[in-house]
Amino acid sequence: MNKNNRKMDSAELREKIITFLKEHRSGTLATVFNSRPRCSPIQYFLGADMDIYIVSAGGDKFRAIEQNPEVCLLVNTEYINFKKIKGVQIFGKASTSLTNRTLFDEALKYTSEPYMFEMNRDSLKVIKVVPDEIIYLDAIETGDRTKQVLRNNQVTIKEDQLTPVH
Repeated sequence: MNKNNRKMDSAELREKIITFLKEHRSGTLATVFNSRPRCSPIQYFLGADMDIYIVSAGGDKFRAIEQNPEVCLLVNTEYINFKKIKGVQIFGKASTSLTNRTLFDEALKYTSEPYMFEMNRDSLKVIKVVPDEIIYLDAIETGDRTKQVLRNNQVTIKEDQLTPVH
């Protein structure tokens, strides 16, 4: 681990994660349906306690979540190369407004566009992701790929084991 990428305490790491997620609006949601992984581009916004809300017109991701609620959301900077990237990977359980009718009103409290949200109520669906584990990586400045992992309000370090290519 690079000395500049020291282990953060949970409050500091939470703040870094929240700041990064607020700086971005789009990401990639990974789901699994019938044992087949799939990724969907999404736009999101933050709720309480780092819960993530995704608004969508629909798609197979809803069927996938119904079958398997375990999801992964990746939000990252532009991929320059494997040593110059910053991002957050969120593993958690998802629920949808198809099975939980209160999710739409819950999400409405956190959206920055409540008028548009309300105007399109009949055509929009909501996914809520409750994080179990969040991995934070900031390799932009130093190229250090040490990951800070937040789980149960505890921080652990995960260093990349890059295999040299000959």
